[in-house]
Amino acid sequence: MTSAAEQEAKQLDSVTDMVQEKELDASKATEAMAALSRPGTEVATTNGTDLKTIAVSRESIALLVEQLEVTEDVATFALREAAASLSGQDENEIVAEALRQLITS
Repeated sequence: MTSAAEQEAKQLDSVTDMVQEKELDASKATEAMAALSRPGTEVATTNGTDLKTIAVSRESIALLVEQLEVTEDVATFALREAAASLSGQDENEIVAEALRQLITS
């Protein structure tokens, strides 16, 4: 190989390495965001109520997922927290409170 060809090969290798590093960084960032958006694995309680026992509608979950682009787990957790803190309220107020919590957190 000539000197110019060797130089071009080195430059091509450095560009390829940089693209691979960026792809790895992007996948690490995606994994980290997924880990942050998952509610804790421990049993969550609010006001002494086990959140897993609170039922939420599929429509409410779908609304939060669609509007705020969060996972179903995050939407479900927010709705259950809102339902526990607003016991006795209608579903629209629970959804509104869950939206407020997710937007301001």
